[in-house]
Amino acid sequence: MSDTDTGLLSPNEPVYIPQANTVHGDNHGLLTSQVNGGAHFYGSAKAEPETVITRLASPEEVRDAGEQFVEPGGFFPALRTLQSDQVVVLCGKGTGRTHAARRMLTHESGHTSFAYLNRARSLDRLRADDLAAGGGYLLDLTGTNDRPMTGWAFEQGLHAVRAAGCRLVVVLDHREQSPAAAANQTFTLTAPSPVEVAQSALRRRHDVTEALLHLVKNDLAPALEGASPDKAMFAARLAVEVHENRLALAKALTELRAESVDSVARWFEQLDIRGHAYSFTVALLENQPYEHVLARGWELDERIRTAALPVDKNLRPRGLLELPKTALLRDIAATTELRDHPRITGQSEETIRFERQDWAPAVFTHVWQQYPAAREILRDWMCDDTSEEAQDAVVRAICTIVTTVPAREPVALVEHLASQPDLPRRSVAVAALVRLAEDDRMRGPVEQAMRAWVEEGKAYRMWTVARVYSVPSPHRPPHVVLEVFTAIGQSSKITPQNAVVAGVLPMLLDVQTRAAALATVVSWTSWRYRETGLRRVSLGLGLWVIGFYEQSRTLSATLTDDYPDEVTKLLRHVLDDGKFGPHLLRRMADLARFARWDADDAAELLRLVRLITPRLDWRWRWRPTVRKLCLRHPTMRPTIHRIFRTARKVQPS
Repeated sequence: MSDTDTGLLSPNEPVYIPQANTVHGDNHGLLTSQVNGGAHFYGSAKAEPETVITRLASPEEVRDAGEQFVEPGGFFPALRTLQSDQVVVLCGKGTGRTHAARRMLTHESGHTSFAYLNRARSLDRLRADDLAAGGGYLLDLTGTNDRPMTGWAFEQGLHAVRAAGCRLVVVLDHREQSPAAAANQTFTLTAPSPVEVAQSALRRRHDVTEALLHLVKNDLAPALEGASPDKAMFAARLAVEVHENRLALAKALTELRAESVDSVARWFEQLDIRGHAYSFTVALLENQPYEHVLARGWELDERIRTAALPVDKNLRPRGLLELPKTALLRDIAATTELRDHPRITGQSEETIRFERQDWAPAVFTHVWQQYPAAREILRDWMCDDTSEEAQDAVVRAICTIVTTVPAREPVALVEHLASQPDLPRRSVAVAALVRLAEDDRMRGPVEQAMRAWVEEGKAYRMWTVARVYSVPSPHRPPHVVLEVFTAIGQSSKITPQNAVVAGVLPMLLDVQTRAAALATVVSWTSWRYRETGLRRVSLGLGLWVIGFYEQSRTLSATLTDDYPDEVTKLLRHVLDDGKFGPHLLRRMADLARFARWDADDAAELLRLVRLITPRLDWRWRWRPTVRKLCLRHPTMRPTIHRIFRTARKVQPS
C-alpha cells in the first residue's frame, strides 16, 4: 500500500504521541504501554541488540596470527598502547590491520582465543558485565566510509573494558573515522612487504622448498608491488599452483595484476544460477554460520529460478544430494572455518567466507551491475532477514552498491526502502543514508534526495528523513535539523509526526542544542501552525517536557529550572487542547485517587499541580489558572477541583 494512502505507524514502532484511542480514554492504553519501560530516543541510540558476541576466533585464525605474521609498520607502538590503555584503534586499509589485531589479542597477550563483538551494537551500550575478565575482543567496523563510532561511544566502551579488566581492538578503514576522543589510542598501520607475507605463508607448508620461495621473490614480486597482505596470501596460493605446473606463470601474473572486480567477473563466467545465488549470499553474510548462509542461498536460488519460469510452469526442485558441500565451496571460491560456539559451551559452529578478503564487495558490484533484471529479487531477498546482524550486513551491501555502481538515480535503491510501510526496511534505509551522508562524494546526492522527499510530502519517506536528521552529524548544524523537522512536522500523517517528536527529544537532552530545540518547539504552538501537524507534534512534545512520562522526569526538572517560561507555555498549550488537556487531567486525577496513601503518587501530583499554579493555599479555587482551566473543560470541573483539593491536603506542611 502506498504511503500516500495511510502513513500509519508500524505495529512494533515506538509511540511518542498519544493516539486517538488513548487521548479520549484511559491513559493506561497504547501510549503508556509503548513508552513506559524504556524509551529509545531516535538519534541517541538504537534499541539495544541482544547479541554482544557474534563469534569466537577460529583455531586457524589463531594459528595464522602466530605462525605467518609479518608485523606492519606501527605495530609495536599500537601494541604498547593496548597493553597500557587496554583499548587500541587500528586503521589503514590494506595494511593487515585485522591480522595485526588478532596477533595482539592472542600471541602478544598470552591468550589462545578472542571474541568478535557485534558491530551492530554501539560501544556505548557495552557493559562490563558483558565482558570476561582478562578476555580479548575485536570490533571490526571496516567496510564503510562513515564515522561508525562516536567519541561518547568510545569513552563509554573504554570505561566498560577497563572495568572488566579485558582488552579491545577496534578496526577501522581510515583514521578520519576515529573520533577525537580516541586520538591517543588510534594508530594508522603501514603494510608489510607483500613478498615477506607470501613467503611466510608458504613456510607453513611441510613441503616448502627454496625454489618455491624464490618463485615468489623473483617471478611474482613485480605483480605484488604495493599489494595488501590479503593479495600476498593469494600470491602464495598461486605460487604453489605454478610450482606444481597446474598454472602458467603468465596467467598467475595476470591474476595478481587484475582488480578484484575483474577477477570476480571472470570467475562468474564459469558459474550457473546456483553459483551466482550462493556467491551473492556469502558476500552478504560472510563469517556467519554455514547452515544459515546455505539456507538463505537455497532460498535466493529458488527465487531467481522461479522468476525465470513461464507463468504456467512449476519450479523443478533441486536434488537434495545433487551437489556436495566441497564442490559448492570450490565453485564459489569459499571456505569454512570451525570455531567454538559463542553462546553454548562445549559446542562448535562452522562459518563461511570467501578465500579472498576483497571478494565480497566485488561480488556485490558485479552482480548488481551485470544483472539489472535481478535487482528487485535481490533487494527484497536481502531485506527479508530482519536479524540485527543481517540488517547491518544489508546496510553495508547497499552502501557498496550505491558507491560503486554508476546510476542516473544514485539513491534509488535506498528510496524504495524508505517508502515502505515495513519498519525494518525503512530502518535499513535510515542506516544506509546516515553512512552515505558521511561519504564526501555521496553527501550531495543524499542530501538533495532527502530534501526532495520532504517537499513531496510522502509520509514514510519523511519519516526516514526525520530519522536520518535525528542522528548527530558535523555536516548538519542544529538550526538546519530543526528547520527540516519543522517542514516534516507539518505533515498530517502520524508517522512523520512521531519521528519528529523522537528526533527532538535527543536535542532536548543535549546541553548544546537544548535551548534552540525548546525555543523551536514553543514556536510550533503559535497560531501559524494551528492547522498543521506541528500542533500535534508540539502537544506530544509538551507531555515529554512537563514530565508526563517517567522517562522524562529528570529532563523536565532541568527544563523547569532553566527555562520556566517555555515549560509553562507548553503546559498551558497542552491543558488548553480539547484532547490532550483531558488526557493530562485524567492522569492527575488517577494520581489524586491514591495520593493520600502513596508518597510517590503524592509527589508526582504536587509536581504537576505546581507547574500549573506554584501557590497552593486555601485560595487555590480562585487562582486565574484554575478558573481558566475549569472554563476550558467545564465537564471536568469536579475532577479539577478534586485534583487541587487533594494536592493541597498532601503537600508538606
